[in-house]
Amino acid sequence: MYEGKIALVTGGASGIGAAAALRFAEEGAAVVVADMNRDGAEKIAGQIRDKGGRANAIAVDVSSEADNAAMVAAAVDGFGGLDAAFLNAGAYAQMPLEEHDGATFDKMVAINLKGAYLGVQVVLPALNRGGAAVVTASTSGVIGLSVAAAYSAAKHGVIGLVRSASQGFAARGLRINAICPGPVATAILGVTELPPIQPADALQTPDYGGMLLPQHIAEVALFLASPRSGGINGQAHIVDAGYLASYPPMPE
Repeated sequence: MYEGKIALVTGGASGIGAAAALRFAEEGAAVVVADMNRDGAEKIAGQIRDKGGRANAIAVDVSSEADNAAMVAAAVDGFGGLDAAFLNAGAYAQMPLEEHDGATFDKMVAINLKGAYLGVQVVLPALNRGGAAVVTASTSGVIGLSVAAAYSAAKHGVIGLVRSASQGFAARGLRINAICPGPVATAILGVTELPPIQPADALQTPDYGGMLLPQHIAEVALFLASPRSGGINGQAHIVDAGYLASYPPMPE
């Protein structure tokens, strides 16, 4: 699906980003693995190279305009272009609203919203025609999250950003969409090891409202960044095993 293409993945050292980087590579893409954790990003890039793929790693703080420019340059200068950008990096802070302080709010917005904004700005002129950007939002960008109000507010902003950017992307023959994951087995929920990557067609369907694997989200990202989803632009796709589809949620 991505033979001869170049993909950029932020937050690529672990969780959803690591799964996506590995899957882009399996589908033939050269991959730039970007993350604040340089060693972790290099580990994923090394796994790709060990299997005969092309990948490089770069340390990136997505809230930095210069770092965003550098990661795109790593794709364009290192591999010759950019066809898919998965802007996935994020941070989470769980606390009741009354315990939030300005520093927590600023951090959530800087990483989750400003980081997405800067990433969208820098990939827009760099993507090859027919390419696409995918941004990780959250189900808490669709509904409120009482235990993480600042995070939820930032993710609401991400969805607004993606919708607002869609016309600018379309004018260049590009697309942009958001993914809104539900609970995923990542470090946010205490899962620090990346589950083994499975053949895509062998992934099991989670229980209703159950825990998803990082790869479940990665597969949606690969689809949205590919020509197979050419008719989809400016949308926010909930991927939560059906939990928010009806109310009240199905009892356990």
